Amino acid sequence: MAARLQMATRSRFGSSNKARLNPALVEALHASMGNCDLCREIQKEVDPVPEGGEYVEAAGFPGTTIQKLSAHFKSHWKDDFEFIELSPRF
Repeated sequence: MAARLQMATRSRFGSSNKARLNPALVEALHASMGNCDLCREIQKEVDPVPEGGEYVEAAGFPGTTIQKLSAHFKSHWKDDFEFIELSPRF
């Protein structure tokens, strides 16, 4: 069974600086803003797109990487969260 809350990234040359959050994860993140300061900060960096939300790591501001977001989301939503690494398009 697939998790309801999903974040996907497409690696290029071994790493990625963008992640796509599905609509359910964007909604859950928004709902958590009242209880979690880090969720509030993450929400500020998520841009709304038709498929949910997009997060782009800031090259000049290290700290909140895609992997750290994944770990934070996993700590909140455990089995309901899934991090998906998609293969690159050729």
